[in-house]
Amino acid sequence: MSEKLLNVKEVCRYLDISEDDLRNLVEKGEIPAYRLGGTILRFRKGQIDIIKSQGITKVEKRESSSGPVNQRWEKIKDFLYFNDFYIISAIISIVLLIVIFFVK
Repeated sequence: MSEKLLNVKEVCRYLDISEDDLRNLVEKGEIPAYRLGGTILRFRKGQIDIIKSQGITKVEKRESSSGPVNQRWEKIKDFLYFNDFYIISAIISIVLLIVIFFVK
């Protein structure tokens, strides 16, 4: 789970496009991106490799062919991937509170 996410400059250099073009492609949904703190964009290396090998125009077709169930599942996986620490912390806290207050 220690996957290194790429930043905007790294992806621009890798795909040989400008930052404005990259941001436009992200807004159109042609390049998958993750927003950290609501503003900072990060990208998975594997997804960018696929985009580079297929070309950006093919990515739009691939994304549109996936159904809403696949998109929903991807969103759930991403949520769990980026929030696993908070989920585990909440579970541990709840278990500790139950042990403290209800176990005699």
